[in-house]
Amino acid sequence: MAKILLVEDDDLVRDMLTQILERASHQVTCASNGEEATDALRKERPDIMVTDIIMPKKSGITLISEVKNKHPNLDIIAISGGGRLDPTGYLDLSETLGASVSFEKPVDNTALLMAIDLLLHGQKVTP
Repeated sequence: MAKILLVEDDDLVRDMLTQILERASHQVTCASNGEEATDALRKERPDIMVTDIIMPKKSGITLISEVKNKHPNLDIIAISGGGRLDPTGYLDLSETLGASVSFEKPVDNTALLMAIDLLLHGQKVTP
C-alpha cells in the first residue's frame, strides 16, 4: 500500500483513478490543480505523486519542478492527454524535470499500478 497524491483537474478522470488506486489498497489524497497539490504536500508526505500536466492555476510541469526542488526523493508519475499539443512533448519535459515515468491519457490502469508497485520497491520504470 502506498500513500498517493493524485493531482487531476478533470473530475471524471480523478474519480476513476481514485477508484482504481483505492481498489489496489492505496491511500489516495486528491487535488484538482497544482496549487491544491502544493497545499497538500505541506500537510502530508505521500510516497508517490500522480499528476496531470495541463491544469488551471499551476501546471503539472511547474508542480513537478517545484516538488523536485523541495522533495527530491518523491517519485512522480506524470499523465497527459496533451491539450492543444501532442502529449509526448509534455511528457518528455516532465521526465526531464524529474518525473519517474509518464503515461498518455487514457492511462492504462494495469501499467499505472505496475509502475506504482515498481517505484515502491525502488525499481526503475520503463513504460
